[in-house]
Amino acid sequence: MARRTGASARTLALTKAQEAVAQRDAERIKREKQVEAALADFYQAQGEVERIHVTAEVAAVPFEAIICESVRSLDRLGETRPGIAGLTGLPLSRVRDCLSGVASNAPVVSCVDEPDRRGHPVADAAALGEQAPATMPVVRSGAD
Repeated sequence: MARRTGASARTLALTKAQEAVAQRDAERIKREKQVEAALADFYQAQGEVERIHVTAEVAAVPFEAIICESVRSLDRLGETRPGIAGLTGLPLSRVRDCLSGVASNAPVVSCVDEPDRRGHPVADAAALGEQAPATMPVVRSGAD
């Protein structure tokens, strides 16, 4: 094979260089398109997750209110905050949030019996049942 020199050698070298650069650019473009597709999937899914969370939060509002009312009922029945957390599985911070702005262990009006061993008023379950909203179960003590 004859060795090329001069202008034809330079042209051949330039052609090989352009092919190498074109191949590298094609690989980079392919990778960029893959990155773009992955990001498009990510942002689409993220938008759906946010939409679902907003819808779920709106749907959960009445149940959140029932949860907090139930926590306040347990508080009025003499349960301690750690006790409520243990019974319900709620974090203590959530129990505190539900009770914030409400007098702790306030007696239930017109259905309070003798205080329990800690000195907290204990509600009569039958009287409480008359006052409890229809969506909340009546909690009955074992001492009927």
